[in-house]
Amino acid sequence: MKYSKKMNKALGVLVLTTFLFGGLSSIAIGRVSAEQPRATLHMQGQNPLPVVNINKASATELDTIRGIGPALAERIIKYREQNGAFKTVEDLTKVSGINGSKFKKIKEQVTV
Repeated sequence: MKYSKKMNKALGVLVLTTFLFGGLSSIAIGRVSAEQPRATLHMQGQNPLPVVNINKASATELDTIRGIGPALAERIIKYREQNGAFKTVEDLTKVSGINGSKFKKIKEQVTV
């Protein structure tokens, strides 16, 4: 299949992004119309990682955050059940196991 220069560039960016960030949260490539780009990456700002609402996420969803494993996801949920909803993402630092350096790594991937 022959692609235009724009499509080759878009595919190159896609491959590079996938390689650098270990995958994409979602991608849509389909028929192209005048109004529709050839490839669409769904990301928030410059962050290609999924953004998780820490007040609504299940343990499985929390586990998708880089740096959060199953045990830490369970501690987040337990903290949330005992103390109510997080008011800010910075409140995550109140959870055992999430210190300043860990929080810096995950803060772009969470929301309230």
